[in-house]
Amino acid sequence: MSTILGSATVEHVMIGTGNYDATLAWWTEKLGFEVEIEWSVPEFPGLQLAYLTKNGFRLEIVGNPARFQERPAPTAIDQHLADSGFSHLAFRVEDVDAVMAELSDKGVQTFLPPTSFADVGRRVAFVQDNQGNVIEFAADLPGEAA
Repeated sequence: MSTILGSATVEHVMIGTGNYDATLAWWTEKLGFEVEIEWSVPEFPGLQLAYLTKNGFRLEIVGNPARFQERPAPTAIDQHLADSGFSHLAFRVEDVDAVMAELSDKGVQTFLPPTSFADVGRRVAFVQDNQGNVIEFAADLPGEAA
């Protein structure tokens, strides 16, 4: 058995954006992330970077005004699930329905409403951030443990 990643943990997930300010605002205002630090890199003029944190999880926002690629956001869950590569970010929560109600109060539209999957004992729901990145909220069904 390899020990190359024996003590590895997740460090961060990066989101690239052409609208740094709007993306930073969405994640802090809608999901309650806090700005840990913001910085720039002199060798890459115009690039803006920030680490956001919530409950020990770190998200890196990288703003690049010269958009390097355009990728249309999925418009339906089946389209999203047909994509390859990293697809969405999932947060484990206590109550999916309560999270979705709070996000709805903050103007966040539902991408997939709270749905139960008895076969795996999970209840999930999905939203999209200001750029169309898909975010899942998942909880165990009562009496189930993942």
